[in-house]
Amino acid sequence: AMTRVKIPLTWQYLLAFFCLGTLLGIGHELAHHVAGWFVCGEWGYKTFNSFKLAPGCVGRRPDAYWLATLAGTVLFNYVPLWYGVRRVWQDDLGDKLFGVSLIFATVPILRIAFNLVGSNDESAIVRELFGQTRIAHWALNALIWAVAVPPLVLAWRTIGNRLRPLVFLLFFVGVPGLVALFFGGVLERMIEARRVLPGELWGMPYLVLVTELLATIGYMVLKPRLRAPAP
Repeated sequence: AMTRVKIPLTWQYLLAFFCLGTLLGIGHELAHHVAGWFVCGEWGYKTFNSFKLAPGCVGRRPDAYWLATLAGTVLFNYVPLWYGVRRVWQDDLGDKLFGVSLIFATVPILRIAFNLVGSNDESAIVRELFGQTRIAHWALNALIWAVAVPPLVLAWRTIGNRLRPLVFLLFFVGVPGLVALFFGGVLERMIEARRVLPGELWGMPYLVLVTELLATIGYMVLKPRLRAPAP
């Protein structure tokens, strides 16, 4: 039988989870940005939830510019998602909790939901490579479900909290939704307004860099909470 683990619903754990999710989210855009530099030979521009390649890069590198789009999703969504699965299968309860935390922190709901309506990185790549065809769209979504659903089923089976459906929904939809609103709404508008830390370094606004630094410090300090199950 599957050994279950209780997710601690404490402010320390939730803040640690928030920092982990923030690092993965900002890392996702950073991977796009750095891969774009490798492909284009110069920096583009990135915010909390979007990136642009350097001007003219698509025309110069039609064979490879889409690799920048692929990098963020693979390195900061699907690889951590399945590393989380690996941790869940360990015997240690701390490993199991960290694995479940990592599965949810990659925000699989965004991969599943947005690609259904054709508005995510994966969908953009498929349109570039295969055109706007229904068969390509549904083949992509079948692949995403095949990759993203088994870790979620494993996370469900591993959660040992009494109100398992509510806890699952909290981390599958609730917390990621709040994080997306905070970064995609509040902080993204602050970047557009250019009133707070308006400068940039290598195509990255200072506000993004400061947020990444704070999330890294928070994660390093609170990381043990992600390995300490509730009794």
